[in-house]
Amino acid sequence: MIAGYETASTALAYVTYILATHPEEQKKLQNHIDFYLNNDTILDYEILNKMDYLDWFIRETLRMYPITPIIINRECFEQIDLPGLGRIYPGTKLTLDMYSLHYDNDLWGPVDTKIFYPERFATKRHPVAWVAFGAGPRNCIGMRFALTEIKFTIIRILQNYTILPISINDQDLDLIELVTISPKQVLIRLEQRIDR
Repeated sequence: MIAGYETASTALAYVTYILATHPEEQKKLQNHIDFYLNNDTILDYEILNKMDYLDWFIRETLRMYPITPIIINRECFEQIDLPGLGRIYPGTKLTLDMYSLHYDNDLWGPVDTKIFYPERFATKRHPVAWVAFGAGPRNCIGMRFALTEIKFTIIRILQNYTILPISINDQDLDLIELVTISPKQVLIRLEQRIDR
């Protein structure tokens, strides 16, 4: 439970940072939410699953800012020979370099991977190109819950507020690296929406 809440709160910090520093994307996301949820629509899981752009937005945030980039590791149990690379012996522990994977322009182009671009998730990619929650039979069992929790929170905030920066830009995100990598602080302010 603690791991689930820590990672969800960290993901929300990154999402609010992106919203504050990308006002055009924030407006696009607010319009997307407004399209699906007018004043008398009740938010439920079925509607949530139709909100593609919201899902892309969160996934793109986690592509750029993976919370636990060193969590995916495995131990080799048999000798493996890799032509041109060498040999991996039993007992060797391997860790995935998530940053190299998530910032690989061959996997994530044609838009540069350093640019926040949620629409890149509209294109079908390799099944393990995005591994923010791991991959395969050992992926995070709480992934669906975490994504749902993040989506509900962002929807409720953006229905009522616009997130504005106080004094941040893309270079000012100080990170703390422990088991998770999280922003030291994200200073924002909320402005009541008057366009609803």
